[in-house]
Amino acid sequence: MKPIAALLEKGCHLAIRFDPFCNDFKAQPEAFGSIPQAMWWGLATLTTVGYGDVTPISVAGKLFGGLIMVLGIGIFALPAGILATAFGTEIRKREFVVTWNMVASVPLFSQLNALRISEIVDLLEMKVMPPRSTIVAKGDKADAMYFISVGEVEVDILPEPQRLEAGDFFGEIALLKDGERTATITAVTECQLLVLSVGAFKRHLT
Repeated sequence: MKPIAALLEKGCHLAIRFDPFCNDFKAQPEAFGSIPQAMWWGLATLTTVGYGDVTPISVAGKLFGGLIMVLGIGIFALPAGILATAFGTEIRKREFVVTWNMVASVPLFSQLNALRISEIVDLLEMKVMPPRSTIVAKGDKADAMYFISVGEVEVDILPEPQRLEAGDFFGEIALLKDGERTATITAVTECQLLVLSVGAFKRHLT
């Protein structure tokens, strides 16, 4: 609050010092002849509404009005930027916590501490798959593990296919040994997948 109060105080001092150079209150007494009328002009200018019913005619008045317009944009833009940044930060924190919990739920990582799990989270890459697209095919080289962030997939296994949804994972065996995919997995809906590649995982271990 102190910086804002100091800014307002400086603005008032500037207005008082600038007033003798501004002849609009004399040239337009019907527009600037009283404090309420001047406040109306200040409010319309500060909010950049600019109805046009009251406008300065002197050069000094126009310069001062332009300064007020710029300050008005800044006054409204600054809180909006702060709120947008804070909102984005909270969204990223939430996404990190959700992803961290998914990684921590994998039995393979159950013995790792929080820091090591966070390091694995940093290795994940986002991949979006459209509906009915093949994510992995049976017989393909197993080169990554997948976490389902959003959506639903179908695993083509016997005796009947199984479905996995947001929060589930598959392909973790690829991190343990080289091999081939044992089943075809297809996106049922549009999916957002977090991919942990074998290469990135091994480089991290070394």
